[in-house]
Amino acid sequence: MKNQVIAKRYSRALFNLAVEANAIEQFATELDGFIEVLKALPDFENMLRNPLYPEEVKVGLFKKVSAGMGLTTIVSSFLNLLVEKKRIQHLPEIADYYHRLIDEHSNISRAKVKAAVKLDAAEIEKIAGALEKKIGKKIVVEFEQDPSLLGGVFAQIGDLVLDGSVKRQLLNFKESLKRGAVG
Repeated sequence: MKNQVIAKRYSRALFNLAVEANAIEQFATELDGFIEVLKALPDFENMLRNPLYPEEVKVGLFKKVSAGMGLTTIVSSFLNLLVEKKRIQHLPEIADYYHRLIDEHSNISRAKVKAAVKLDAAEIEKIAGALEKKIGKKIVVEFEQDPSLLGGVFAQIGDLVLDGSVKRQLLNFKESLKRGAVG
């Protein structure tokens, strides 16, 4: 819970700066790039997180890496603040929430769509169009094949669940039989 509060607070602050600087996508790219650097260089990430390293060593090495990456002053300062405040370990959550803010700002919703069989691009686009009409926002579909559904489609957009799977229909039928409602 605390991690979410931290992620929201820091990502909102950076997002507000990005809106002012008209650099929303650029800041997202730089955050994602720095996360990739941390993944590629685990010793560097460990040094930034480790309280045993002197602050001036961390700051010096961080400045060299951020300059080498060509980060904007705002993103570099933001990441440096995370290092100084010992919050750099929350960077993946911060970046994730930052991307959610971009979607919200752009009136985009992400739908997780599952089907028992692999759907082609045209079918996914058709589902996205139907969901856009229902929700009133641009929909970006994240598709996953799930053979356990038996057939039909399952879609989730935030808290909204649309379950048209055969598995759900069978479960509903089973519940109706238990209640004696079928007949």
